[in-house]
Amino acid sequence: MSISASKNSLVRELFVRTADENYVTARWCAMNQLDIDFLWLAVHALEKYLKAVLLLNGHSSRNHSHNIVSLYDAVKTFAADLLPTLLQRPPGLDVHHWFDRTPEAFIERLLDNGNADNRYLIYGYSTRLEDLYMLDTMVFAIRRLVCELDAEEFAGRPGLPAGTHRDRLLANPHLRRDMSMPLDKLLASTEDTPKRRAALNLNLPFAPNYPHEPMAAVISAVNPVILRRIMDPLASDNREWAAEGVDLARWFLANVQVPRGRGGVPGVAEEIQSAIDAAAARHGLP
Repeated sequence: MSISASKNSLVRELFVRTADENYVTARWCAMNQLDIDFLWLAVHALEKYLKAVLLLNGHSSRNHSHNIVSLYDAVKTFAADLLPTLLQRPPGLDVHHWFDRTPEAFIERLLDNGNADNRYLIYGYSTRLEDLYMLDTMVFAIRRLVCELDAEEFAGRPGLPAGTHRDRLLANPHLRRDMSMPLDKLLASTEDTPKRRAALNLNLPFAPNYPHEPMAAVISAVNPVILRRIMDPLASDNREWAAEGVDLARWFLANVQVPRGRGGVPGVAEEIQSAIDAAAARHGLP
């Protein structure tokens, strides 16, 4: 096996296989209103697909951590011509109050709601039905770039058309390459299983002809638990409630790891400590 083929195989197994499973599970969570895991898994899936694209096109995936915003920016430097410019409502799809977003705005929103710290509801979250459709569109657009874009697609195979992978993808925006990964197998299968339904129902980019079943147009939002349980009491004019808030906040900072500031920008830990100091000074608390 050549080094190029070995790299392709390694990247697919490490990144695409696991991303496919994250993606299918994220869709199942969305359909069952398990919002925190939908957001968390959606970020994971995009992260891995983006890293796979970078690795197969001569770029490193290091120094990005889980930051899908910087990963997407890196992919755009060589694949902007193959990526969408606006995420609009699909024709015929009945979703009220749809908000068009650029891919960049959607990915930033997804990271804000689904970053690692928000596994614990540090920041709260909001989801809209179009988040699922936009995720599907972005996964389709990015996943098909998992190849050496500027390599000859049929190099060394006489009788087949000349041209790079990029050429074929540009010529056919709906082209999807079968990588024999979990999502490809679900798309090829005809067996009706919960896993296949989770992957394909309402998945218009990947499965436009699937017998789609409607899903409730759910808008969900949860305020940060820290705001409700810590910051609100600390801001209270009631001395007793503020005192309880100070005790709870000090216990929380001493025992729970929370995001700290970087580059002179205060983080959650600094914001809580500042609120503790203000409450203690205002109410004369120790």
